Amino acid sequence: MKAAFYRTQIEALIEQVKQNNCVGSKQNFTIPVQHHIDPERLAAEKKVFARTPLMIAHSSELSKPGDYLVREIDGRSWLLVRGEDGRARAFLNYCQHRGTLLLDSESGNCGKKISCPYHAWTYSTAGDLKAIPHRELFPDVELDNKALKQGGLQEAYGFLWLSQLPSAQLPIEKFMGGLHEEMQAMQLQNYSVFFNKTRTLNANWKLPLYAFLEPYHIGVLHKNSIADFFIKNIASSERFGPHIRSYVPRKNVLELESLDWEKAKLSEFVTPTNLVFPNVCMISHPTSISVIAMFPGDSPDTCSWQHWLLVPEMPGNEKQRQHYEKSVALLDGITYMKEDFWVSEQIQKGLNAGALDELTLGINEFMIQAYCENLDNALDSLGAQVH
Repeated sequence: MKAAFYRTQIEALIEQVKQNNCVGSKQNFTIPVQHHIDPERLAAEKKVFARTPLMIAHSSELSKPGDYLVREIDGRSWLLVRGEDGRARAFLNYCQHRGTLLLDSESGNCGKKISCPYHAWTYSTAGDLKAIPHRELFPDVELDNKALKQGGLQEAYGFLWLSQLPSAQLPIEKFMGGLHEEMQAMQLQNYSVFFNKTRTLNANWKLPLYAFLEPYHIGVLHKNSIADFFIKNIASSERFGPHIRSYVPRKNVLELESLDWEKAKLSEFVTPTNLVFPNVCMISHPTSISVIAMFPGDSPDTCSWQHWLLVPEMPGNEKQRQHYEKSVALLDGITYMKEDFWVSEQIQKGLNAGALDELTLGINEFMIQAYCENLDNALDSLGAQVH
């Protein structure tokens, strides 16, 4: 994205840098430890996930009719498939005969049909039951009544968004609100997935998100990876309903003042990050974009996370490939795995041990409080009494 799109915000950020102003709020906030160790709280948070459009895949992962992905969320297997009509759909990945898992590989192409491995009940890629072997054995079964159970799936901004409860599905543009214009302008539907990996973590799903909401840790935790790129302790943020956009200035940010902002690429001077509620961080690097999605685990101190590295186009030569491989090694292998996600597990150990009464936030960590407030508001809307 060009710097001109963010002119007002970046001009204010540049003034912060010139004044060495790291102040974000007028007071310290605290976050209850209980929010990261309480099973009842986790159960309520999962209800928020069930009622919120979740970024579940990049559109390019279902590029052709018959392409499918299998994703597990909260113990349920979801089948995402591109139909013959070009539309992507989401189904619970279980046969309507006896409940067998239909497809168990993470991805592939099923052609024009989905066939159960148990008794070969066969469905179209639109989820309709098309054939039952030995049809005479099921005289009372109507094919029309045995379609696969469907979730809500919307395709927008280059991503697939799953609503686990179709009755609660929000139109994606309404859900994105103030982020819609930027997400549309980024044209991420034209990007490709260079790297995509899912892993588990022994930490509450929210803890890694906090790292993307404050600059305080960068100089210390990331001293062996990215710290030298950034100005210490300075960031700015803005809220768009439940979503948050933040800006962390790189050391060359003042060079922007002498450039044409209509031509200058913002991510070469500032790292903008969108936290798409409730669980996705989109971090714009100079030549790629990291998309990290956090999902709650079976207990408050476990979770899973998925990292996509999106690139404008797949590398056309060895030099380009090595450039992106180097980005993966630095970002995924060190910055995230060995730093942000490592420290999340260390924090969780302290919380589980009862070693502290609350998490204390500095005045430049206040957007963690804002995020937690957004989550509390979502819980309140469900009538969850878990504060």
